[in-house]
Amino acid sequence: MMLLLTLALRNLVRHRQKTILLGALIAAGMGCLFIADAVFESSNRGLHATYVGSLTGDLVIGAASDTAYGLFGSEVPIASDYESIPAIADYVAVQKTLEKAANVAAWTPIVSVAARVEVGGYSQNCPVFGAEGPGYFKTLSSLRIRQGDPNELSKGGVFLNSAMAAKVEAALKRPLALTDVVTFSMYSGGSFKIRTGHFAGIYAYPARNEALDRVVLVDPTISRSLANYTLGFSQSDSQGAAGAEASMTPGGGEKTQDLGADSLDSLFATASDVTAQSSSGTTLKSVSAALADTSKRDALVLTDQAAWSFVLVRTLPGASGEVSRTLEGGRKATMPTTRIMDWREAAGSSAQALLALQAVFYVALGFIALGAILVIMNSLVISVLERTGEIGTMRGLGASRGFIRGLFITESMSLTLGAGIVGIIGGILVSLGLGAYGIQVSNPFLASLFGGTKLVPLVTVQGILLHGIIAALIGVSAWIYPVSVALRIQPVSAMSR
Repeated sequence: MMLLLTLALRNLVRHRQKTILLGALIAAGMGCLFIADAVFESSNRGLHATYVGSLTGDLVIGAASDTAYGLFGSEVPIASDYESIPAIADYVAVQKTLEKAANVAAWTPIVSVAARVEVGGYSQNCPVFGAEGPGYFKTLSSLRIRQGDPNELSKGGVFLNSAMAAKVEAALKRPLALTDVVTFSMYSGGSFKIRTGHFAGIYAYPARNEALDRVVLVDPTISRSLANYTLGFSQSDSQGAAGAEASMTPGGGEKTQDLGADSLDSLFATASDVTAQSSSGTTLKSVSAALADTSKRDALVLTDQAAWSFVLVRTLPGASGEVSRTLEGGRKATMPTTRIMDWREAAGSSAQALLALQAVFYVALGFIALGAILVIMNSLVISVLERTGEIGTMRGLGASRGFIRGLFITESMSLTLGAGIVGIIGGILVSLGLGAYGIQVSNPFLASLFGGTKLVPLVTVQGILLHGIIAALIGVSAWIYPVSVALRIQPVSAMSR
């Protein structure tokens, strides 16, 4: 082994210019790969900050439904009315499960609905989240309050995000005031609902995108009214199943009435007159008396204060998988009408474009690695062809095919690993330099991808080890074809040259 290493290093030193050129190409390629990986690591942290830290939490609990719902509504494109997100029927069980679950840092419920939001002369269709102010901002810790008191959300208050607030102030040509009225309107189910709240503050996301720029936080009572989360709606929904059960016999069969074939004729079986009592009829006075009592009707249209669309859960670092399994066990035991979603599923289509762009970046990384392998392989093949006489002489002196193979493998691995280490060190230094000063990103789409307007590449131990392995794999892959070329050289023909 020492003989092979000595000969390999001697050959690399003897062909100094080519070694330096090829080593520089490998080092530059590995450095670029390392910097790109550091940027991708920043992208992963950025997505986490954009969605997990400020919109969805690590896990989301919602109502089980045949339709796929995310925080922004149905994920199935529809051409009809807005489909209201179903409320969680087992919210009390969800609450008890979360209170007992370990590794849960914080959680908060929300009511999600889509509505037309109007402030002064400015109006826009927006996703509206009814939220418990302090709990919402505690769970989504990446959010920043620019103005106002979160407790106002329970008093009819409305929080606008900074991007939307800037547009409203531009339309009003003045700063927003706490007395400004915010109007919400929505048409759904054949009815038109209008609710109002008062401007209470401004909050900001760590990064912007089109979906987040339109999110409005409101008093949950407002969003419940818009979503038709009323006691009458909940009661009729729950009584649907109860009514079906009531129509069943104790043995499991349906209660039926035996109507004979002549049952209709039996109604007119007698010809005698029947005199109705005046007290038994319906009179105008009795109808007026019945309509005068509106207590039951008023109770049915009250908003259901226990109705929520989703529960956002933030876990301790690295514990989302364990908490998900705990919630899944609780779901099967005590909250069967719920479903557990990760942050990607809850964010819905708003996060898909960012994930697609990230996938494109990784595909590009693969092409760069493939290009590096081809460059090294081509250079080694040229080196083999130039050393035909040397290889033939060694074969003529008794060198086995295994010795020739080992020599080129050692040269390839020594060159690749050495240049790869230099490239990784250079990539670390460049990444740390960029991280110290940062790269300003003005495009909103890229800003949301990287979690802010400042791009900071992240250097990790995992990244260093990964690129060391990549360098070794490139070295292993690059020698396969050149060695096959070297082994095809015949000693007699090589020495005659």
